Amino acid sequence: MATILDVARAAGVSASSVSNFLNDRLSKMTPATRERIEAAIGQLNYRPSQVALQLKTGKTATIGLLVPAVANPFFGAIAMAIQRAAQARGYQVILCNTFRDPQREREFAADLMALGVRGIITGSSLLNPEHLSELASRGLTVVAFEGDAAAAAPGIHVVSVDNVMVTTLAVDHLVALGHRRITYVTGPAQTAARVARLKGFRAATERHGLGDEARIHEISLPQNQYGDDMIAELGVDAALALAKTSPRPTALIAMNDLLAIGLAAGLREHGIVIPDDIAMVGIDDLFLARLMNPPMTSLRQPLSAMAEAAVDCLVADGTEAAPATSLIFAPELIVRQSTARTAG
Repeated sequence: MATILDVARAAGVSASSVSNFLNDRLSKMTPATRERIEAAIGQLNYRPSQVALQLKTGKTATIGLLVPAVANPFFGAIAMAIQRAAQARGYQVILCNTFRDPQREREFAADLMALGVRGIITGSSLLNPEHLSELASRGLTVVAFEGDAAAAAPGIHVVSVDNVMVTTLAVDHLVALGHRRITYVTGPAQTAARVARLKGFRAATERHGLGDEARIHEISLPQNQYGDDMIAELGVDAALALAKTSPRPTALIAMNDLLAIGLAAGLREHGIVIPDDIAMVGIDDLFLARLMNPPMTSLRQPLSAMAEAAVDCLVADGTEAAPATSLIFAPELIVRQSTARTAG
């Protein structure tokens, strides 16, 4: 493997100049020198030693990614987007499944910090990130992906879709199609994203004057259980209760696509046809949404842009006490065949 000395010889510069280039100390380096070093690195396929970097700085070019469970394809999509963004900046990603357990999440974060990781992204969307505050005060930079902007604190950034707008757009779309008996199906409102989506649904249905025709079906789970690894199965069970409702809703909004997939399967088992009998809107726009029969209308999160922003928060130059950043992205309504004008 090529060494820093090999790069220096190929570029005709000193090893310290190569070191300055690798560590972004470029203020006294001419453009021609930078170009020669960059060309030599590419020609020799040089990769800096992460061991040497950690010995020198106590840090590694590694990002920690803590997700509830990759059993939900949404978190797999997040992991892929963040890995692409991180690798484009010369960073690698370590993935951990936390099941939204604050103690487990803190232990993962502390272990990663001990390995030299100085930045993590957490997708748990917990209402209070205080379990990570102490680590943030010691220099760990944290990005709460799908977090609550109000929870931003020194060392804890927030990168999220506008979850209030997500359900607002879903309600507006269904009302425009003539639906009034709209039910929002959600897991326990114990995360920032779920709370915000519920808030958006309530505000939008109130604005449209739906009154008691708008309903909320909350799936029952034990305290501090979130259902991330079985949400589709829970949707199948919820469909039975909804099928028995009188009067039955003409449209459903699911808190995420995986729940919507379960709901659709359960409704199908009971002879209920989408969208003829019940229209359906999901959230997240997983690749599975367009593979459903019929393809599902969903609210798309701009995951690539959000991942780029999250990684930038971690790799940007700054101090440990840098002000927290809250970056909120707009969702996009993707209309497919699972929604249609109501028959009555």
